[in-house]
Amino acid sequence: RGSLCPLCLDIVLDPLGHHAASCRHGGDVVTRHNNCVTYLLFCRRAHLSVRVEVGHGLSRDHVNSRPADVLVQGWDRGKPTAFDVTLTSPLTPVTLNKASAFVGAAAYAAESRKHAANDTKCQELGWTCIPLAVETYGNWGKEAQCVFFSRLVTLLAISQSIPKPKMVAEIYGRLNLSLVRYVARAIMGRELVHG
Repeated sequence: RGSLCPLCLDIVLDPLGHHAASCRHGGDVVTRHNNCVTYLLFCRRAHLSVRVEVGHGLSRDHVNSRPADVLVQGWDRGKPTAFDVTLTSPLTPVTLNKASAFVGAAAYAAESRKHAANDTKCQELGWTCIPLAVETYGNWGKEAQCVFFSRLVTLLAISQSIPKPKMVAEIYGRLNLSLVRYVARAIMGRELVHG
């Protein structure tokens, strides 16, 4: 039996670090999320108009929601698009059964939750809502892959005069390396705190 998470105090740490990678205490998940959002500002390299953390208080009915970690002007047929980054773990009790049945189940569930939370507000604001869901170990959701990255890769490859395969490798490589680095930090932080 493992020791207790020093930040939760009621969850046993597993030897593979699954809890530490998704623990909501201590700020590791928020830091990982914010790092992804910051990195997504590379949209500017594709000559896109980008704003960060947009939408809070713009609608009377949805005062406390903020559907855009990154708002890109003119992305969808001239409409602004709210990209909302969400990190999820396929190893939580809620998603484990589905995640064991098919790859990407946790990301798909996270995309669905984001649509339920943000679609109405985005429609009121005249925006398109696209969640960018990524699982703890780097598997990106279908909307992130098919809508965001595929188009962004094309735009960046053209604007930077870089072949598309090289641009794909750069984008996914940097984002996934960042995710792995922060997961490792979360695991090691709990080990160091607990001893």
